[in-house]
Amino acid sequence: MSEFMLKMEERPELKDPVLIEGLPGIGQVGKIAAEYLIERLKARRFALLHSYDFPPQVLVKMDGVVESMRNEFYYHRGGSRDLILVTGNTQAATNEGQYRLSEKILDLAEELGCSMIYTLGGFGVGRNVEKPRVYGAVNDEGLIHSLEPLGVVLERSGVGHIIGASGLLLGLGSLRGMAGICLMGETSGFYVDPGSAKAVLEVLTKHLGMDVDLEGLEKRARDIEKMTAEAAEMEKRILEEMGALTQPEPMPDKDQMRYIG
Repeated sequence: MSEFMLKMEERPELKDPVLIEGLPGIGQVGKIAAEYLIERLKARRFALLHSYDFPPQVLVKMDGVVESMRNEFYYHRGGSRDLILVTGNTQAATNEGQYRLSEKILDLAEELGCSMIYTLGGFGVGRNVEKPRVYGAVNDEGLIHSLEPLGVVLERSGVGHIIGASGLLLGLGSLRGMAGICLMGETSGFYVDPGSAKAVLEVLTKHLGMDVDLEGLEKRARDIEKMTAEAAEMEKRILEEMGALTQPEPMPDKDQMRYIG
């Protein structure tokens, strides 16, 4: 039995397409960025991918209807190069599954004539970030010069890791002769982060020479900041109240100590 069930809803003819991956990850940065692009560009879905390597569960939506674990492929025609966008509600649940999933994504991208990959994700820093920077990694040294003018941080103080599809697509893509760039927005990692997704898309769209209105993400970022501030204030009040409740009672004075019940 195959590990994958690929349902092709359409087989688009594309012009020198690039692959953009935005699957779930830290801060949901890549997923938010990819889904926003799909929404703004009105990209068309052409394939669904199911896998026995995905977690053994379904999602229950707000209306009570379940959604299977899956990856979705979209395409957009326009500009000098067409786009293939892959997102979804999960990555593979095992190490082997991550490799198989990445190879399957690359197989489909190659079939459609893709030779360039962009992967999108979050760079967790464990604290709130007001103006997120975008970190980059490439699988071809020749790509570095095109990222530096965009303010992408490429230098590292030590060896880093990119876990999951965002890293494997670059590594496995390189073995196939496919150039690749990973863009990671700074994020606390504590909550979904549209602000970081906006920073990533600013770099991506400039690198691709695209003009995309990102105001929608700006509003979502402000809403998240407001909710985070309210949650922090509530947590502070709760801790203060708990502190008051757990304060030791003052020692009785001498007059009070004369009474023995």
